[in-house]
Amino acid sequence: MKFVLTSILLQIIQPLLLLIATFKWGDWRNWEKYYPTILFIICLDFFSSILMYEHPLWIYKESLFLPNHTLTDFFIVFIMYPTVILLFLANCPSKRMAQIGWILLWITTFSVTEFISVASGLGAYENGWNFGLSVLFNCVMFPILYIHHHKPLLAWLLALSVALYIILSFHFPIETMK
Repeated sequence: MKFVLTSILLQIIQPLLLLIATFKWGDWRNWEKYYPTILFIICLDFFSSILMYEHPLWIYKESLFLPNHTLTDFFIVFIMYPTVILLFLANCPSKRMAQIGWILLWITTFSVTEFISVASGLGAYENGWNFGLSVLFNCVMFPILYIHHHKPLLAWLLALSVALYIILSFHFPIETMK
């Protein structure tokens, strides 16, 4: 029962709420301003999916609505990420302390969502990854997304540095990659 409720919450209710919030508060008229950052997060996700194909750090498990990791990842990439970027960047305050609070709100939201997903069995960690590392990753990801919106080359350098650190820290077996 908990699995069913969590599936409904995370794969129907949460996306619907995000879509409604995006239609209400997202900057749809100027979506082109956010499009590069949407593509940036999609590229990073696909890069990590390819890199982690044989050595995953986290996996999405079968649910009532999404039968495997790949379809869940596509759902997140093509539905969740664009709405998140439109809400996150379009409503980011201009004052530094308010920006920090805004970023912390998104870090917390993503971390709580992941905690619920893993606790309910919709996701799992592998190869040394854990919830604390996911929170730390969120603490890095949202500032990089903000930076990308203003200074894309710097964001790419930071993202590639994080990727290299993860590759080295989690001993990705380069020789087994396809």
